[in-house]
Amino acid sequence: MARKIIGFIAFIYVKEEKMKILNYSDDIKKTSDELSENVYSDYKNGAKLLEDIGAAVAIFGSARFKNINPYYKEAKKIAKLIADEGLHITSGGSGGIMKAANEGAYKSAKAESLGFNLLLPFEQKTNNFTTRNVILNTFCIRKDMLIKNAVACVVFPGGFGTLDELFNTLALTQTGKILPIKFYLYGSCFWKRLEEFIKTELVDFKTISYEDTNILHMTDSLEYIVKDIKNHTKTYLETMKKAGLENGLRYKLIQKQIENFTKQE
Repeated sequence: MARKIIGFIAFIYVKEEKMKILNYSDDIKKTSDELSENVYSDYKNGAKLLEDIGAAVAIFGSARFKNINPYYKEAKKIAKLIADEGLHITSGGSGGIMKAANEGAYKSAKAESLGFNLLLPFEQKTNNFTTRNVILNTFCIRKDMLIKNAVACVVFPGGFGTLDELFNTLALTQTGKILPIKFYLYGSCFWKRLEEFIKTELVDFKTISYEDTNILHMTDSLEYIVKDIKNHTKTYLETMKKAGLENGLRYKLIQKQIENFTKQE
């Protein structure tokens, strides 16, 4: 009897391990040429979606939050406030904070609600609140598309994916690979220890300079974020001009967006 029980347990264990293997992405089986084709295709399709997009705001956060979660509600609210100003919203296009961001922008109807979804081993549907969306194969291109037209990033609490998006974009901004983006960490109770770590250990060990921390702002005020993004968008346009980009379509589109901002109180 004991042998049967042990054998049954072993069977279940082997079955579970096989299931784990089946849940790996198909990318592990692709050749280098196939992966290169995916990257090229993703970039082409993502960039096409952004052809006539001026300034956008990327919203990051956990895919696990349901619509009853307070952060979901706040993400939906700020996305609408930002979209009401004519600034487009980009998200990962799936559930949680991504869905909240798209829902807020969609309900505004004054800007595009963009979703860059990703093929994953487990089912991940595109939410119903995007005005434009595309399904991509690769994480790296998805991250590029999320911030390609972004003047700012609003980062809600999240896990590894959210942190990956945050630090990837921080590194690109720090090294000048993209024009300066401003970052807003929403929810001080969640972010305060990370902000402290950045401003103490990273600065004290000289792995970054203190000036690098100026692009990162922790706040609990949605109104502050919206007002500051509007101001930064104007600065961003000036930076584009200094960089010799004033003759491009995007410059003209952002210029038009700024003209349509509601008046500051």
